[in-house]
Amino acid sequence: MMEKAGGIFLSFLQRNGMVAVVILAVLAVRILLRKCPKKYSYGLWGIVGVRMIFDLPIASRFSLFNLVRLVKRKSQLTKIVHHTGLPGMHAQPVTKQVTQAAAGSHVTDQATHTAAGLTAALTTSQKICALLFFVWLTGMLLFLAYGIYSYIKCRKMVQTAVLLTSAKQMAGSIRRKVKIWECDRIPSPFVLGIFRPQIYIPFRMEKKEQQYILAHESWHIRRYDPLWKMVAFVLLAVYWWNPFAWIAFFYMTRDMEMSCDEAVLAQFGNEIKQGYSASLLSFAMERHPYSFAPVAFGEGDAGRRIKNVLNFKKPHTWVAAIATLLIVIVAVSCLTNQKPSGIKTVNPTETVESTQKPVQENMVDAKTEQSIGEWAQAFCDRDAAKIMKMTTEEAQADLEKAQLLWVDGDTPSFGWSSPWPWGAFGDFFGGTGKEMNGYWLHEINPEVQTAEILYYAETSDPHVSVWIENIHYTQKNGTFQITKEEINQFADSLDAKTDGISSVDEFDTAYAQGINDSQMDYRVNGMGKMLNKNMTAAGVLTEPTEAARQLLNLSSDEKLVSVEKDSESEDQTKVGLEITFLKSGEMRYICMIQPWGKDGIWIPAEGNETK
Repeated sequence: MMEKAGGIFLSFLQRNGMVAVVILAVLAVRILLRKCPKKYSYGLWGIVGVRMIFDLPIASRFSLFNLVRLVKRKSQLTKIVHHTGLPGMHAQPVTKQVTQAAAGSHVTDQATHTAAGLTAALTTSQKICALLFFVWLTGMLLFLAYGIYSYIKCRKMVQTAVLLTSAKQMAGSIRRKVKIWECDRIPSPFVLGIFRPQIYIPFRMEKKEQQYILAHESWHIRRYDPLWKMVAFVLLAVYWWNPFAWIAFFYMTRDMEMSCDEAVLAQFGNEIKQGYSASLLSFAMERHPYSFAPVAFGEGDAGRRIKNVLNFKKPHTWVAAIATLLIVIVAVSCLTNQKPSGIKTVNPTETVESTQKPVQENMVDAKTEQSIGEWAQAFCDRDAAKIMKMTTEEAQADLEKAQLLWVDGDTPSFGWSSPWPWGAFGDFFGGTGKEMNGYWLHEINPEVQTAEILYYAETSDPHVSVWIENIHYTQKNGTFQITKEEINQFADSLDAKTDGISSVDEFDTAYAQGINDSQMDYRVNGMGKMLNKNMTAAGVLTEPTEAARQLLNLSSDEKLVSVEKDSESEDQTKVGLEITFLKSGEMRYICMIQPWGKDGIWIPAEGNETK
């Protein structure tokens, strides 16, 4: 349960980031609309609300989140073309087959001791995430409880209200009959009720003032503002510790009130501006004590509202057209997801004399790539509900047999506790690395409906192990489903459940992206400094050949894989290694470096950096 709570909390944080981006975009466009009628600014907040509630499965080239990819990572197509083999390696034919890794591992005493200590640290981190989840949940429940308390308190305040005799002659633009009440216990007019809203005003209001204030409240009812404010309040309760959610709630409330003010001026004319402004000022000085519950006349920034009333002019038609166009642009960019990058397909029958995978000219269908990406993300997030939705019954049975999926009543669960691929924005390990995905869509072949996905899993050392998943999929009537799934784990010799890489094919597939600037680059993945701190003290990874065997997840069996020095830099902080896969006699070359000094650990890098 603690693990699930922590996972939900991390997913919530990711969603908060997306919501914050949308709110910032709306605030920026709101500045452009500052001289337009406030009904347009008010409409923008509906886009934020939709994004808070839904994650619409629509990808668009105009999505705001496409900008995230430009900052976050290089194009996947570039990586396929340029990084499918490590520079400096011998050119050899590449096959599509990924063999099953053999069982067995070799664990040193020092490494086991270190790993055990780090496992405890990770468990503590999981507990902290679970604790924060319950703090978030408690705050949300308290928030909602306060809203219910406010509503009940308001109901008690108006128990002595008297029905206004002129209710049937009410001014305004309401399409249904609404009761109007006078009450001596309320400081300002307001609308109370969601599905059957009613207007409450203080006693002894002047008839003229009463007329346009009732018109103001009637506009709230006509536009269902009490309902929208309740929805906004509930969303604020859910996102209560996101400061951008508070900013959005504040500006939404102000835009709601200002747009009603403008509707009243458009109805009665500019001659009421002075009297209306005076009413705003007087009621703002007697704020409603429970402003979260009703839609109250006096709420909002009175000073800005008065200024807006005095400066209000009916807009020209072209202004309305431009404002509407801006809202449409914001809706398209903020409510759609980033368009998947174009990964080229692989011809499985073609072999080339290169470590680079052969590619076809035609791009994979964007919808197919998006669906496979959603599968990979659900896998990383341990999203059991989505996993079951995206798999056939036969595939679910295979996952259960592999002890990946457990279905217990209505609460399915997916995945192991540890190790596991990291989530969408990666770098949950210490918060010091470069943001990157925990997966990479290596190959997609639409002709035979198969795909190969690489996952990058954190182990407790900390260390990155590589998982290779082969999937078969089908698409019927627009529905994407996985029909078969097989996964191979290539673990290091420190904390291995399976043996490591023992063939060239496995090596080339596992590191098809290369090393530099990828999830395997310990200089940018957030794990290097911690690994250096812990492993240096344990005397592990301080020799380049052994470090290469462990960090590249090579087999610990020296009868299968040989690792020897090939060259060395003058300052002895860079070493070239020759990796020989003894069954086939094929070799690969890799550079090992010491980025944290001569007494630090060795990590793999790309290229012939010793020359």
